[in-house]
Amino acid sequence: MPREELLEELTDNFPPKNIYTYDEDVRYTYDRKRLMDEVLLGTFESYVRHVEDEKFSYKITADKKFCLEVKAEGERWIKIFDYVTDAFDIGEAAYRFFIVMPRALDEGEVILEAERNLVVDQESRDKHDHCDYQEEQKKVEIIMPPNFTAQGATIKATVYLCTDGSYILTVAHFIPGRKKRRLLDQFYSDPDFAALLAAEYVKQCDTTEFLGIEEELYQRVYKRVTH
Repeated sequence: MPREELLEELTDNFPPKNIYTYDEDVRYTYDRKRLMDEVLLGTFESYVRHVEDEKFSYKITADKKFCLEVKAEGERWIKIFDYVTDAFDIGEAAYRFFIVMPRALDEGEVILEAERNLVVDQESRDKHDHCDYQEEQKKVEIIMPPNFTAQGATIKATVYLCTDGSYILTVAHFIPGRKKRRLLDQFYSDPDFAALLAAEYVKQCDTTEFLGIEEELYQRVYKRVTH
């Protein structure tokens, strides 16, 4: 991307903030508020975020306005902002672009490779014949309206009948100001069992907090329903 265009392409949510780890999200919220307080008190001088191993850094300095300087991959970009929060948000977007997004993509590849090599145990086959369905890669369509729906303030879990006679449980997490996160798309032969899982997802996951890894959430919900 040309030198003069990079900072123009970034926004406060591109790349999206939901790729942060929990600790990064906490740090982002804390530092952003701290910078606002320092500006209001007249004590702000500069803010620096440096990732030595990745050769990335950004710095915010103030005169009459706020200057953001980003350095990465041997390049340097500068942009001037009227507000410190705007400079911080774009600096963090650059951090996500160069550091967090490549890491998230790498982790995704590792998870996909592990799933390809995962052996499905017999208990899972007995309870969820969607395992065989996925292996055969059949093409099915969802039949409307929903067979069952459970919904909270931030969680919606819906069971649909499919054209092959199976049922799919879809669980989504909605937080205002953030992109919808899909927690589950899973096939089942038993609609009652799928409905129990849907209701349990609402009980355990109806929160605005970060929910963690989807597979870990599923294991937790599954254990509550089956034990």
